[in-house]
Amino acid sequence: MAEEAGKESQKKKKKPIFLVLIILVVLIIGGGTLAFFFLKKGSSGPKNIQAQSSSYESVLNDKNVHIKTIPSMIINLADQSGDRYLKISLALVMNGKEKTKSGESSGETLEDAAIKNAIITVISTKTSDTLLTLSGKEELKKQLIKAINNALGEDAVKDIYFTDFIIQ
Repeated sequence: MAEEAGKESQKKKKKPIFLVLIILVVLIIGGGTLAFFFLKKGSSGPKNIQAQSSSYESVLNDKNVHIKTIPSMIINLADQSGDRYLKISLALVMNGKEKTKSGESSGETLEDAAIKNAIITVISTKTSDTLLTLSGKEELKKQLIKAINNALGEDAVKDIYFTDFIIQ
């Protein structure tokens, strides 16, 4: 009798150990599969980063451009609720040499005012849903370049970098 009770308790101990081993194997296989998919999915990332870094390097090495920073602006967005805002700061890659400010007492030029007006005009027509997507940001860059160049009357802006982009 005591022997049978000992065998039954041994069988009961083997079942939990066997279950734990099965669960561990399933978790390891599942984790490996997830890791494979995430790593495979992310393999296209370095190509994009490499293309962007070469673009940045070409701008940095180009002596015929300069950077014009536009300080933070808070702009109302065109959402239906009317209570969404975008805080944005920009770095404009401008063609040509940097113009010196001569005779300006306020520190802001007519060019600065035209640029800010173009930015506000374009962004105030956008919704937060549009701007939260990558394609929306890329489209915004294209539209801003076009609007600023139209406002300045020349192809002054070559590229735009967002240095601050917060939607509230």
